[in-house]
Order: sequence, then structure tokens, then C-alpha cells
Amino acid sequence: MTTLSPISSAIARAIRPIEPAPVSVVQNAAGAVARPSSVVSLGNVVSDTLSDTYSRRGQLPGQELVRAWENTSQDALSKTINTNFNALSTASRFSGLGASLIEQFAKGGTDISQSVLYASADRAQNAGEMRVDQSLLHSKADNQVSLSIKTASGKTVTFSLSSQNDGLGVKATVEGGSLSDDELKAVGQLGSAFQAAIDGLGATPPKLDLGKLTTFDSKVLASVDLNAKLKTLEGQNQTLAFHADTQSRTTRMSGPSGEVSLAVDLKNAAILGNAQQQAKALSSYLAQFDRVQERGNAKAELMTLFKDAFSALNSNYPQGVGLPEALTRNPTDQGILTGLADFKASIKQVSESSNPMRPSEVDSFAYNVSQKTRVSGSSQLDRSVTQDQQSSLSASYHKGLDGSKNPGLTRDENSQNYLYVQVEDKASTSANLSYKDGQLINASVSQEASQVTRTQKYVLGKLVDETFVPKQASVSHDYVVLLEYAATESKKSKDALEEATLKDALAKMHESVMLQQDPNALTR
Repeated sequence: MTTLSPISSAIARAIRPIEPAPVSVVQNAAGAVARPSSVVSLGNVVSDTLSDTYSRRGQLPGQELVRAWENTSQDALSKTINTNFNALSTASRFSGLGASLIEQFAKGGTDISQSVLYASADRAQNAGEMRVDQSLLHSKADNQVSLSIKTASGKTVTFSLSSQNDGLGVKATVEGGSLSDDELKAVGQLGSAFQAAIDGLGATPPKLDLGKLTTFDSKVLASVDLNAKLKTLEGQNQTLAFHADTQSRTTRMSGPSGEVSLAVDLKNAAILGNAQQQAKALSSYLAQFDRVQERGNAKAELMTLFKDAFSALNSNYPQGVGLPEALTRNPTDQGILTGLADFKASIKQVSESSNPMRPSEVDSFAYNVSQKTRVSGSSQLDRSVTQDQQSSLSASYHKGLDGSKNPGLTRDENSQNYLYVQVEDKASTSANLSYKDGQLINASVSQEASQVTRTQKYVLGKLVDETFVPKQASVSHDYVVLLEYAATESKKSKDALEEATLKDALAKMHESVMLQQDPNALTR
């Protein structure tokens, strides 16, 4: 719980919710001389101090601040803005606001623009100056979140929220013509998804709650884009860009701690497995990311954001939209694929020099992982599939001699007792499947993994030991016999034991298809 300073507490008691009023109406802010800072984003703790950067918008010394509203509307949306305006955090200011904006828009389908600003009494009476301030709030505020929805008919609806120390606003605009009833309904159904994404960004620790934004009605809506720019308490920008349509999904997030980037290719729907297969593959990757985090000493919050995005983009794949003629829909040989759509994903942590005695010893973490599938052939009888998965990890970090992570290192040589660890890992899995004249001629999986660990041991600032440990392993599996047997047995009855044995064999085959980064696991 945040403790307010005496000055901030007095201001918080003085500012009471006031019903919206037109710009020309002056609303007393109870003599407050400055607005408490509300700059916060992505789960950062709110600092309840008076703003040093408060934009006084022409306020002269001794003038009191007043609330100036963009319009006189008394609707539920304006009341939500009025209530949230007193909040000290951006997360609280945006609470329920995205859902409320979409809900109000879905009722009529017309443009919406509402905002409230603190200004001097003189400026609040100047309509021209206030219009400029309102426009800047909507377009240039420190904290902005927007959702842009394009319909299948080519219309675009954009919802935006904006917040800064002295203002809070919302806007909804339509381009390309009025929306039909079906379009309004489909847009309205995204209200909770928009709010979930907003709430996730403001959570502590933050999370990327984007999954619901991928469940839009693809028969009515063509694409969804979410963009956010939020400021941390230190004044640094955190940005998010998310896109989803029936052909692709992308997410890119950047901030002071690092970057997360993902792209999923949905064009090759023929390679997608069933829900159970996809769930297993997703679970395998998430477990792998946990091991990568541990091995490379990645920051937990950044890796959580990466996992959130990976899960969201690889869930709720579009169904029944432009599916090509299936080349790999055989229920048995499809098990030699992961079942996931192709993707590229990366996470990169901002490098830090945590040892003042040796600034060249950098704490870093960079991880890349991808899947690429090539399908060729003219029919079920003549086709070939190659699916490649690859990953690489490059990381370095400091570790205490007692095993503790991130030891406190100073210029005092008595603090210079530590291990400096550097890791370089690579892994790949390649699955190959081919038919000739309806005959299975190749069904194989090959895997490789290598890990290199270099550890330097320092005692009282002196290098006393250094180890270099390389590991490497590779393995290949041929599944032609298993798949031929499975295809034959699927056409005739069999007893429960035979069926269970076959299913177990196919399940183990699918496990061997998944990317494996630990050389020791390949040899077990």
C-alpha cells in the first residue's frame, strides 16, 4: 500500500468528484496548487509526490486550478472519466475506461470525444486555447493506448485513451462509412478484450493479456491493432504494438528492461494440429522458456511478458477462413509436426555492467526461437513436408560463490567474490515427411543441441579458476514403419491394448518432434 505525503493527502482530500461541465464552466479544485503525479505504467509503483513537470497551461502564480470539460455530456462514460480523474496511477485512471468507451460507441456507432483538463480559470474560459489543449491531450499525452479495428468491408474504428498529469481523455472515430448492426455487435464484443489488455499493462507485475483480442469474428472483422505508449516513473517510454488478422499475428514490446518480439504466420493452415496437439506443443515450449530463463539468468518479469505473448499469439487460431486444400491432414502422419503455426520469437534484455571493478563483464540475455515449415506437392498422393525448429541463447551474468544470483559488487575488493558465467546454446529439430504415389517414403526427425558454459571464479577480485564446459548431442528417428502401421490399423478394428499401445507410440513420436535444447535430454 502506498503512503501519501502530508501535502499529497491534503490535496487528495480536497479534490472531490464533480459532475462534468462545459469548458466555459469553472470548477474549483479546492485550492490545489498542483496536480499529484499520475505517471505510471506497466506495473510500476505509484509515487505520490507533487509533479515537478506539471503543465500549468498558462497558470500565473497564485491562480487556482479548475476543471475544464470538452463537452457537457452527462453519460456513463463521462462519469467514469470524472471518477477516474482523481486516481494517482495511470492504471487506475484507465480502469474500466476502455470497455466503457467501446460500450457507448456500440450503442450508436458515432464518433466520441471527451476529456477533462486542469487549467487556470482564465485559460478555461478561452475556447480557442482549450481546443488546442484538448487536441494535444488526445494526440500527444504521456500515456496513450489505442485499439484500431478494421472491418471486412473496409471501415476502420479507432478507440483511444490518453492520460497525463493534468488531463484524461477518450476518443472513438470511424472512417469509411457507418457500421452495420453486425459490425457494431462484433466491435462491441471486443470491449472486455480491450479492457483486459489495458489492465494487464497496468498490473504489478505487468502482463500481456492479449489472448481475447485474437477471438474476434473474422467473418465481420478483418484485423485488430493495439498500440500503447506509457511512461515509467523515471520518464522512460514503454511501447507495445500488437496486430492480428486471419493471416498473421505480431507483437513487439520495448521498454527500459528490454525487448520482446513475436510473429506468427497463419497462412499455412494445413500444418495446424488439433487442439490437444497444439496444447501439448505450447506447454512444451513454455516449459522450455522456463529452463532458458534459469540457464541464462533472465529477468523474470521480461520472460513472463515473452511467455504471455507467445501463448496469446499461438492460441485461438482462426477456423474455417480460407483454408487451403489439406496436404497434411492425415491424422497419423500429422503427428510428426508440432501442430503450431510457424513463428519467429525473440527476447533481448538490456545489458548492464553490474561490476564497477570490471565494467567489461556485462550482464546480458538474448534468446531467439523459430519454426518454419515448407509444404510442397500437388495432392495427398504426392507431397512432402519439412518443418525446422531452431533456437539460440547467448547470456552472461554474475553469481555469488554461494550460488546466489546478482551479488552486490562494489569497488571494495572484499565484495569481489563471485562467479562470472557465460553461456552459448544452440538447438535444432528437423522433421521430414514425404509421399510418392501414395506411398510413405520418408518420415524422420533429427535433433541437435549444444551448450557451452564458461565460468570464471574471482576471490577478493583475483581470478582463481576458469572452466570451459562444452556439451553436444544429436539423435535421429525413423518413423516410417510406425506411421505405416498406424495408417493400416486405423482402417480396421483392434482391441483396447493394441489401440493404447499405438496411441502411446504416436504420443512419444510427437514428443521427439519438439525442440530440445538440453544435450543430456537427447541422449537419455
